[in-house]
Amino acid sequence: MNPPSDEQNRKRVTFAPSTMHVSWTPNLAGLRQSEREAYHFILEFLQQEHASEFDKLQFLQAVVTLSAAVRAQADGSMDDYFPKTVLAKKIETFILEEPAEVLISNVRQQAMLCIVALSQVNPHFYMSQKLDLVCAGISSTFCLPLIVPSLDRKESASLYLQTIQALDDMLHALVMDGTGPNMLILQNFLEIILPWLTLSDKVHEQTRALGTISRMLRFVCNFPELSHVMEFSMSGKLMGLLGLSCMNPSYELGVGASEALHYLFKILVLHRSMKQETESILKDLQKHFRGEWFANIQDLTMFFRKFLSPEERTDVLMVSMEALTSASRHDVCAASKMLTMILKSSMPEIGKVPEIIQFIYHNMSSITEDTAQAAIKKILHLLAQTYTDEVILTLFKMEDHSQRGARKPWEILASFPKGYEVIMENLLHRLTPYQKSRGQGASHRTEISPLIATRAIHELLLEPSRRMEVQVLFSSLFMALLLQISFLVLEGAAEIIQDQQHVTEWVDPVSSTVEALKTLMRSAGYGDHVSYVQKLGGWETLTSPEMHYKGVAVLARAMVLKSCWHSRPIFSLTVRILQELDHANHLTALVFVTELLQCPDVAATVDEVTVHILADWFQYEEPATVKLLLRAVEIFAKHRNMVPQLRILEPYVLNCCHSADSDIVMETLLVLRCLVENLTWQDSSSFLVQLAFTLAPFFEEKSEHLRLAAFEIYRSLLAKVRRKVLVFPLKHQVLNLVVPLVLHMEDVNIDVAQICRPILRRVATILGWWKLKAIFAKRDTWTILRALLEQKANKALWFLKQCEALFNSPQARIRQAAVWFAGQIIQTLGTEDTNEIEEAYSALRHMQEDGDPMVSCLARQTLYVLEAKEKQLVDTPTSCFCSRRSRKSWF
Repeated sequence: MNPPSDEQNRKRVTFAPSTMHVSWTPNLAGLRQSEREAYHFILEFLQQEHASEFDKLQFLQAVVTLSAAVRAQADGSMDDYFPKTVLAKKIETFILEEPAEVLISNVRQQAMLCIVALSQVNPHFYMSQKLDLVCAGISSTFCLPLIVPSLDRKESASLYLQTIQALDDMLHALVMDGTGPNMLILQNFLEIILPWLTLSDKVHEQTRALGTISRMLRFVCNFPELSHVMEFSMSGKLMGLLGLSCMNPSYELGVGASEALHYLFKILVLHRSMKQETESILKDLQKHFRGEWFANIQDLTMFFRKFLSPEERTDVLMVSMEALTSASRHDVCAASKMLTMILKSSMPEIGKVPEIIQFIYHNMSSITEDTAQAAIKKILHLLAQTYTDEVILTLFKMEDHSQRGARKPWEILASFPKGYEVIMENLLHRLTPYQKSRGQGASHRTEISPLIATRAIHELLLEPSRRMEVQVLFSSLFMALLLQISFLVLEGAAEIIQDQQHVTEWVDPVSSTVEALKTLMRSAGYGDHVSYVQKLGGWETLTSPEMHYKGVAVLARAMVLKSCWHSRPIFSLTVRILQELDHANHLTALVFVTELLQCPDVAATVDEVTVHILADWFQYEEPATVKLLLRAVEIFAKHRNMVPQLRILEPYVLNCCHSADSDIVMETLLVLRCLVENLTWQDSSSFLVQLAFTLAPFFEEKSEHLRLAAFEIYRSLLAKVRRKVLVFPLKHQVLNLVVPLVLHMEDVNIDVAQICRPILRRVATILGWWKLKAIFAKRDTWTILRALLEQKANKALWFLKQCEALFNSPQARIRQAAVWFAGQIIQTLGTEDTNEIEEAYSALRHMQEDGDPMVSCLARQTLYVLEAKEKQLVDTPTSCFCSRRSRKSWF
């Protein structure tokens, strides 16, 4: 391999030209004779086109002499005699004109020493001048053929050593900035030297490069103060290259790299460690000076973790990974060993992660050696665990741009079981409702969006090797993806796409998330469930805003009917989600929970805590939420072994009867009917008694559906009552509904009218009214009312109160029957019931204004009849009412 060219070596830094006035008529009065002679020689030499070696050496000596004179002056400047740039350029030309194939002259050596002298006088060299001089000196010296010391070549070897020393002196002089080395200048010099180590295939050139680097670093170690030390950013790259060179099979290269690495470590210790640690670390380093490669790599590992910045650590990794792609098996082996050592425990903080991922992505196919593959896999694996977001984003960015769909990086990410779980759990945290994640404070690193997290999960699930890990993570992944689908379908994905930086145009958020969910189910062995949902059209309804919750229900039902092993853990997880009362997708969670409850195994896991969590959602009062909760209560009742859980929910269900939403009320009554049918009196007597009182107002509901439901529930409730349990307050409540039951035999709803008769028969049975039971079964309303008044005259006042309550019935026929029966009752009352009669008369008087003409007319007639009878009783001396005072005020 040829030595690096100037273009490869140089990093040009352009500065503005000097504005200093250059005088060509200097004042020579202050110079000695020898110095004036040196001046005139230089002036004469610069006007010559060609010069011999002797003339060149004389010229260089003259420049050194004049430099010493200028340096002795208080404010001396070489530009007062000759432009320093012109002199430096001439000297650079001398160096470049020296033959590269042989070393027989000391012009190189003297030219470099002349540069040392020039560097000590004003004005300072520009950076570009320094770099040109360094490039010339390096290329002219390093490319010399190998010179082996021997008796017949003693002079050549000595000249070579002197030249190398002169090169070191020049580099040391040029790197100085004031009283100490300038680390930015050193960095530029190293960038010129390093290609001779990395690009040359000649050992002697590589050895020279390492020796020069080592001596420069050793020189820098002698100064307690370094300028621009914080801007020196080559520590990582240099450490990586030297660390690899330590393992070179060439002894000379290994020793040279070991020495250079030692001095690099020393610089880092002196300028980056705590003062109390410096001495101890330096002692340990000295023990390993020129040590075996293993000791050097151990030190390198410590410095990699403790003394390098995140970006510098990345440089070490990049150098090592580039070596993995080398054609040299030894380079690959060395890089693998070094990577194994520095990443043995864990991944420290790393900068420029995307650069590493891009390198792995583009070079994966060229890394074929087993140890190299293992090393590169470990890097990707550790990065993915620590910097999941950046790794995932970079992979997708490259795939979207290249459209290659390369699977290899995803295969690697899935190849480590524990790492697979860590990455998946990290991605799970990103699957939060978009409105919540958007409100969080910005991280110091880029965070991936839920959509990108979904795509990454999908890619990882496509790898078949992690079946066991998928089983462990299934419940969490399933619910996270399902809730994400709900959010995308119901809230819309436009907002996400606008904010997402790494989403290609062809990615549809909803469909990609659904596909991820399908892949998850197949990966966990639920392919039949996916097909079942497809057969029922569940996937299409899941993506429809209008039918989304139906799709959720179909999905949950498939898990119940097809015996999904994960039903119980998914249920537990969903209940925990419902603990957040402000959860954005609580309806999805409730739909899923409700459907899963139909599975007996799931229902068996419902404890008191779970029930209280569900009960809290009743307070949300959203119709859709309440309906789902009512359905859950109904499912509880059907399981028949969940009485303790139902006791907690029963008050909430009864409270729903008072909802302002008629649909909720109807749903509640249907659930109550289910509860009554499935509960026993022994287990739920208190609830059934409460329910009986709750139902009474519904007998007068305007809605025929609500009214019928109330009577049906009451019928089922009474079917559970036996005479021995009919005690206060239930007996009181049953007696209080006798008249309404009779009068509703006149209900406009035929179903209600028909159901009242069997209810009355049941009432008669539990009250022991055997004679009335037969009448209830066969007679009409009016006959029943008369029989009721005749046989239960002691309850006349009770019946009268029930009639008065029915004066407000929305049905005219009920009000009419109530007015008639009230009149019949009043005629049977005695003087001791004065107050009750007065209230009844007042109510009847009010009924004269009823909106229904038949009711108002009957009320008026009833009052007339009662008034006539009252007068008749007053005029009859023998009447039992003879002592009663006139009650004109009643009319």
